[in-house]
Amino acid sequence: MEEAVTGKQIAYAALYDPPVMQQPTAITSTTIVINQQPQTIIRGWHSGICEDMKSCCCAFFLGHCYYACLASRMGEDCCVGFGCVPGGHVAMRVALRHKHGIPGTICDDACMVSCCLPCSMCQLAREMDQLGYPPKDGCC
Repeated sequence: MEEAVTGKQIAYAALYDPPVMQQPTAITSTTIVINQQPQTIIRGWHSGICEDMKSCCCAFFLGHCYYACLASRMGEDCCVGFGCVPGGHVAMRVALRHKHGIPGTICDDACMVSCCLPCSMCQLAREMDQLGYPPKDGCC
């Protein structure tokens, strides 16, 4: 049954109900996900091969004991630096380079270690000092 609309109801609606100015629209939402990967800062070594006497003297005169201390400072077993692990010295340089965004290749590190192990370990020690690696007791 339909009810008849009276004139009184139309007059009331005109006075109190505001007119519709726009059509209703559907509400939509969009979710945007931004996934940012951590950025590694690319930079070079802080020093060259042989730039200070302290690390060079330690490397030349204390040799593998000094390298074992460097490995220990890096959180590695001292056997890696002492030479008990084949390729350990190369691995130390590669690990430090990779961790701190220093450009280079494994081949570069292998050539450096093969040509002058003490000099490459001096550079590694100075870099660790620059980066704030804590010294170990009994090491240079």
